[in-house]
Amino acid sequence: MRLVLMGPPASGKGTQAKFLVDHYGVPQVSTGDMLRAARAAGTQLGKEADSFMSQGKLVPDAVVIGLVEERLGLSDAKKGFILDGFPRTVPQAEALDALLGRLRTPLEHIVQIDVPRELLMERATLRRTDVRTGQIYHLKYSPPPSDAVLNTGTTTERTRSKRASISTRR
Repeated sequence: MRLVLMGPPASGKGTQAKFLVDHYGVPQVSTGDMLRAARAAGTQLGKEADSFMSQGKLVPDAVVIGLVEERLGLSDAKKGFILDGFPRTVPQAEALDALLGRLRTPLEHIVQIDVPRELLMERATLRRTDVRTGQIYHLKYSPPPSDAVLNTGTTTERTRSKRASISTRR
């Protein structure tokens, strides 16, 4: 299985990729996950990516393409892969086409996930990341444990206080 999942942020690419990974036994290649891991590890790539990500900017194509090329070269991706959120730009698509040509590994499927804008907004605004573990939660669909320390993008908060404010609105 060699598949690309495309769609806007919060469309469910990562969620669907996990189901496909379990079913087909191939790795999920998520540029977002790889960039966050590199940033958390403090690697050179992570530091470079962080300079863009912390400003809310997209990481340059060259950095993302290099990351994907390195990942697809690993042995577990030889039997297949699921690209989650890549390619995002025309240069990334062209680089992927060239890379797959060199690897003699054609794509089998491209899936576009379309979600109504209102649902995307709900999914994105209620998404939180535990700053200690990197685990992503959703306050409505996949609530964090009570000891999580969450990053909302602008602030860090303890889960208990957020849960209390949500439960009073129900």
